[in-house]
Amino acid sequence: MADALSESTTNPGQHRLRSGTAARLAGLPVTTLRVWERRYGVVSTQKTSSGQRVYSAHDVSRLRLLRQLTHAGHAIGTIATLELASLQALIAGMPALPSAVPDAALDAVVVGRSAAHALEAVPGCVLRAVHDDLDRAEAAPPPEGRVGLLLVRLASLQPRAVDRVLALGAALRAGAIFVVYGFGTEASADSLREAGVTVRREPIAARELAQWVRNARGAPTPAPAPAEADWQVVPRRFSDEALARLMQMPSPVACECLRHMAEIVTQLAGFERYSQDCISTGPADAGLHRHLSRTAGAARTMFEQALQRVVDDEGLELRDEPIR
Repeated sequence: MADALSESTTNPGQHRLRSGTAARLAGLPVTTLRVWERRYGVVSTQKTSSGQRVYSAHDVSRLRLLRQLTHAGHAIGTIATLELASLQALIAGMPALPSAVPDAALDAVVVGRSAAHALEAVPGCVLRAVHDDLDRAEAAPPPEGRVGLLLVRLASLQPRAVDRVLALGAALRAGAIFVVYGFGTEASADSLREAGVTVRREPIAARELAQWVRNARGAPTPAPAPAEADWQVVPRRFSDEALARLMQMPSPVACECLRHMAEIVTQLAGFERYSQDCISTGPADAGLHRHLSRTAGAARTMFEQALQRVVDDEGLELRDEPIR
């Protein structure tokens, strides 16, 4: 892999890396890379004769910078098309914690008392309303005019919360939405990111909150909340046949990780299908089965990413199989 990277570096036009490897080197989940490509065209990949996307070292460098900048609070939609030199300049020019209150204050609505307490210490931010939870925020009349920032702190980030956060942001006409959560599914976090929301797991440093406030000025209004029927489910990466072959492959190292990972992915995919096929006795029951299916799908996606890394690291080759 190091040789492939060094060769691609000397000739940026060469595309040698598969999506799983490129995402891992850039520090991104593969699902995030796919969303960024589909929504924002972050890199111009090439395809092999079999239709597989391949990436160069230049692409990986670009993705790594985009990841750093989004973690610093930049919205991916505002930086996705910038040239590599511009991304590097943004990284080099990221200021330290401001020492003075900016000229123009940013008004904010906050959900979660602990988040409000943290935001109070950030220069240049004025709290227009603070709510204990989403229930109270949804019941409260919206303030007059647009809100510059909506900051939501959630102990648990689940699919239903995604819909509610985006709907609240639309009702407030928020210029930017930030979500901080304790626990949750990566699929839910990705759904928010696809809508232009900045998402972080706790804890969040005051320095990063300050950077968020600076970047929120002039941020575009997030897209309206998608209907539940429009939620996108991450497709399976490995077919049943490919997983069965992986379970039978001898590993070149003295461990059973390959077999165990393939078994776990098979079980999660099976439970995901089972939850989708379960008979529901009413709306509440149907909602529960949707939740179980999406939770299994999110777990399956994470384990597939891990399994892909094992496959890549061990240099295994799998024929493309139809997903059933």
